[in-house]
Amino acid sequence: MTRGRARPGMAASAVTLMASSVATGALGICYWVVAGRLYPTVEVGRASAFISTATVLSSLACLSLGGSYQRFLPVAGSRTRSLVVGGFLLSGTVAAALGVGFVLLGVGGSELLARAPERMLFPALVVVLTMYALLDPILTGLHQARLVAAKNTALSVLKVLPLPLLAYTATGLALTGSWFLLTAAISAVAMVWLLRVGLVATRDVLPALPPARQIWAFQGASLAMFLVMTVTPLCLPLVVLARLGPESSAYYNLVAALGAAAGMLRGNVIASYVIAASAPGAAWAALTRRMVVLMAAVGGLCAVGLAAGGPLLLWLVGDEYVTAGTPLVLLLAGETVFATVTAAYAALAQVRRRMRLLVLAQATVVALTVAGAFGLVSVVGLAGVGLAAMAAQAVGAAIVAAPLIQECRRVARPAEKSTEPIGVGS
Repeated sequence: MTRGRARPGMAASAVTLMASSVATGALGICYWVVAGRLYPTVEVGRASAFISTATVLSSLACLSLGGSYQRFLPVAGSRTRSLVVGGFLLSGTVAAALGVGFVLLGVGGSELLARAPERMLFPALVVVLTMYALLDPILTGLHQARLVAAKNTALSVLKVLPLPLLAYTATGLALTGSWFLLTAAISAVAMVWLLRVGLVATRDVLPALPPARQIWAFQGASLAMFLVMTVTPLCLPLVVLARLGPESSAYYNLVAALGAAAGMLRGNVIASYVIAASAPGAAWAALTRRMVVLMAAVGGLCAVGLAAGGPLLLWLVGDEYVTAGTPLVLLLAGETVFATVTAAYAALAQVRRRMRLLVLAQATVVALTVAGAFGLVSVVGLAGVGLAAMAAQAVGAAIVAAPLIQECRRVARPAEKSTEPIGVGS
């Protein structure tokens, strides 16, 4: 069999999602820049920790279904609707339980949930963010990358608009409340379209899913990896808030938004590759070569962008942001290089359903990041988070380097077949 050509849909989907992520990331940074200008730093710090914590819990409530949707929706056929509706119901229930439990247990302490309205809003925000997040992999798995871009860009634009109008309140509740209402409205519109229009084309298509045992094995490994990875974004804002105070939390949140944008770009490449390479008869070798090239380009651009543009964005907010945040953003520029190596291996592992080494690498990264940050922030401030993250990602990249190089050499061989069986083992 001759070597095949990569489907143009993968590159188009990746570019669409990356353009959306760039726009979303830029507008997200703009949001916190405007908030930092119009609201007291203490209130911005509390609001950013409130939203970031709710976002992490919503990601946890998704139960890593996003990876399974990207991997299996392209071949789910008539079973697509049941998989989608079941996922919404399951994740929504888990989100409500996590949000309520977080408030009742008082995990956030007095700084995070200081007021009664915030304690009431928090569980609802977790549920809404869960539905919003789950829509992305579902729409992507259904080859609706443009709708993902439209949804995310619309929210990023609209949530900036209320900031000047509500600045007179000078409270973080104005930030969190407007964020909740806009996210709920856009999620509702997208879900109605999906259930009434988006799933129609799949109802008469025969499913080509693997045996249930293999699906559950993949989902279990994905969930285990996700649970491990959730620890970092959940713990770091709370560590900064508790040990350095709400002002430092505001500085950290803006820099973390830059790092999150880089992670989103890597995730876009992974999602586009997994969907394209999971289709029956996919040109696996050609798709893999294209994925590696795209991932390398994204990693290089993110590293340069963080190092060159990060300090400038901090300067736009204020001198105190520059002083506190510049060392951290420069360290994150180095961290993203190592994270890109692990991301390339993660893409291959998902397509082949070989997740064990990836879980080990991610668990190591998380443990080193959280433990290192906890010990270093009291000594060197916010830079301690960056030092811990960069060192941890370097270790993770070293763990996956050998098998990643082996796969790259394999697909570079001229005799490599255009397609090959996907997902041998789990």
